[in-house]
Amino acid sequence: MNHSNAIHTVAAGKVGGTPSAQAWFAGGERIGYDPKARAIVRAQDSPLKVFSRTEGDLSHAVSYLPGYPDGSFGWAKVLPHLPNAAEMPKLFVEYVGMGDSDKPKDKDYVYSTAERTDLVEAIWRDFGVQSTTLVAFDFSSLVVLEHLRRRLERSQRGEPAGGPQIRGVFVFNGGLFPGGHSHPWFTTPILRRLPSRARPRLARSFTLFKMLAGVMWSKGYKVTDAEVRELYNAINLHDGGFYLAQAAGFAVDHKAQGDRLDFGRLFKAYRAQFPFLVGGSDEDPFEYRQVDLAQERLGKLGLQIERLPGGHLTTHEQPEALAALIAKFERELSRGFKRVAG
Repeated sequence: MNHSNAIHTVAAGKVGGTPSAQAWFAGGERIGYDPKARAIVRAQDSPLKVFSRTEGDLSHAVSYLPGYPDGSFGWAKVLPHLPNAAEMPKLFVEYVGMGDSDKPKDKDYVYSTAERTDLVEAIWRDFGVQSTTLVAFDFSSLVVLEHLRRRLERSQRGEPAGGPQIRGVFVFNGGLFPGGHSHPWFTTPILRRLPSRARPRLARSFTLFKMLAGVMWSKGYKVTDAEVRELYNAINLHDGGFYLAQAAGFAVDHKAQGDRLDFGRLFKAYRAQFPFLVGGSDEDPFEYRQVDLAQERLGKLGLQIERLPGGHLTTHEQPEALAALIAKFERELSRGFKRVAG
């Protein structure tokens, strides 16, 4: 399949002007994954199947890591505004439990930041990614922090970095500092406390889902039922609503990691190697403190900080503006990368 041609064709699939979840997933593929071996496997009887969507030469692709709870589908409105495959190859990752990836309900399967990072690193190895720019939305910021920390730890042990060369890191509406999370009590804090028996039924009521999801958009954004419905469809594929509770502890996990996954420490360790950009939406109720903390603690050290209007789901409310920020960041990186390589 020629992904570079197919992806934009399918990206046009819409429901009343809203990107279709079905069309988004039709533009990618499900590949085998063995979480115990932390490896992509091409056998038909692989333990799990995970969704990925690619475009262009993956050896130097931009890695798009998904947000919670919309997963890779969150990038559907952003993609049409990004440069084409020749200028910007792309790799869209979907974690286990999200979108068109399998959703194991075995109590022995632990959904975590470390587990998600294992998958990203396995995909890079299998797809032959040699250099990449990390673009993370929402809780994928923690996957970026985990990978960066692992690289330091591997280096200390005299081991290879365990990933491609990083051109730059772009994080939007994500957790950066363990003490900076500000999630409303009726969202992830209460979701993670739900009894196991209640989790499979969590998102089966569209009316309840629409009510709970309302906090993700700004008051001025007129979200349509069609847009909420497609988000609902993406989350509930393969009966995936239970993942909302299974993965809702990521902020608590971040706090438990303490200094290990503190953005300030990692920024200082890597800022001489590649640039960082962190951004946030003006009305994000989940991580609004993070950008302020980044400005206070790291602004004088040269950290690039950007803000956009709207609520938490910038990928839905401001897709063109977000795409423009990403494209500008990558173009500047690519010019510098080519100068160094030359």
